[in-house]
Amino acid sequence: MRQPSSPPRERAELPVVSRPPDTTAADFAYRYVKALIVDLTLPPGDIVTEMDIATVTGLSRTPVREAFLRLDAERLIRLLPRRGALVAPITARQIRELSRTRLALELYAVQEIHDRDIQVAAELWPLVHRQHTLTAEAAGYPEIIACDREFHTTLVSAVGNTELTELYRSMGDRQQRTGVAAFMAHPGRAESAVEHHRQIVDALERRDLAGAQAMLREHLDRHADELERYLP
Repeated sequence: MRQPSSPPRERAELPVVSRPPDTTAADFAYRYVKALIVDLTLPPGDIVTEMDIATVTGLSRTPVREAFLRLDAERLIRLLPRRGALVAPITARQIRELSRTRLALELYAVQEIHDRDIQVAAELWPLVHRQHTLTAEAAGYPEIIACDREFHTTLVSAVGNTELTELYRSMGDRQQRTGVAAFMAHPGRAESAVEHHRQIVDALERRDLAGAQAMLREHLDRHADELERYLP
C-alpha cells in the first residue's frame, strides 16, 4: 500500500516457522501466507514467490504452489507467470463497500437487540477495555483489529441468528485486512474506534436505539468516506 505523502512501505522480514506434525504441508502453507496477507506483513502490491515461502517454512515448492492457487481463488493474490504472486491491492472503494455491507447488518442487529431487550453490554465492555489497553500500549495494528473484529462479531451474534452470524463472519479476513490498512493510513483511527465502541455500548445500555445507530453510521460509513483521501 502506498500513501500519497509517504514512501512505499517495505515488506517486513518473513517469520521463520515450522509445520506442526498434525497439519498437512499445503494447509500449513496456505494458513501461513494468508495470515501474512491479512495482517499486511505482505503489503498490498508486493510480489512474493514460492521460493520466498518455501525458504522460511522449510516446505517444498509443491505445497506452496497449492496454497497460492487457493489464495488466488480467494482473490487475495494474483498469480504472475514465472514471477510469483502479486498481493491484491486495497482501495478506498473496497473499504467503503465492506463498511457499508457491515453497517447494514449491524444496524439490523442493534434494532433486534433493542426491540428484544437483549443484554449484550456485559460482553462488549471487556472488549472495549481491552482495545483501549492495546491502543494505549501501542500494540500492533493486527492485534488491535482482531479485538475490534471480536467487538463487532459479538454485537451481531447476540441476535442469535446463525445465518446472520455466519454471513458476518465470512467477511472476517477482509475486515482484518482493510482494518489494518485503514489504521496504517490514518493512525488516529485507532483511538477514535475505541471511543465509538464505548458510545455504542453506552447507548445500548440506555436503550437509546437512535444513538447507537447514529454512532454505528459514524463509525463505519462516514469513516470509509474519509479514507478516500488516504488510499487509491
